Amino acid sequence: MLSFQIVRDGKTIQIDCDNDGIDLLIDTLLKLKGSGSHVHLCAPSHGGIELSDLTPHGASAISEVIVSHGGD
Repeated sequence: MLSFQIVRDGKTIQIDCDNDGIDLLIDTLLKLKGSGSHVHLCAPSHGGIELSDLTPHGASAISEVIVSHGGD
């Protein structure tokens, strides 16, 4: 499970994850390292499987996160 949520009046990104979510995030970052590319992580509501649509507390989570390397 991996979810992202904007909190504290838009000033903070809250990341909630379990061990599988940590593995996914680490694997994604390692694949991007030195690539100069980007990757989209999406929730099922956005056509993906990487992110959760809800946080562990039942709040709506961000449905797409784009991770870029090197200003891509």
